[in-house]
Amino acid sequence: MSEQNKKQAITQELFDHLVGLASLELSQEESEYLLQELNNQLKAIDELEAIPLDDEKTITTHGVPYTKQITPDARDDQWEACPNPEDILAQAPEIRDRYVVVPDIPHTDLD
Repeated sequence: MSEQNKKQAITQELFDHLVGLASLELSQEESEYLLQELNNQLKAIDELEAIPLDDEKTITTHGVPYTKQITPDARDDQWEACPNPEDILAQAPEIRDRYVVVPDIPHTDLD
């Protein structure tokens, strides 16, 4: 890993903090794997950023012009009724008034 990538790498301390925020329970093996994969992704981004681009092209177009002439018009939304709602509802563990009942999600208020 280059010196620049080491500066941008996710440290174990930052990773542990993020895992805590996400309330994930990871084994040591899962934790090591995920940290390595995240840092590999950052490395790949750095490599992509290092590719020289023509100054006349904006970075967002990546050389592909999306002009009005070649961009298709947006489709109209069309509502279609579900042909078998009873079959779908029958798969839910609990139904009330044709709505799927889901458990409460516990939360804490932030200061």
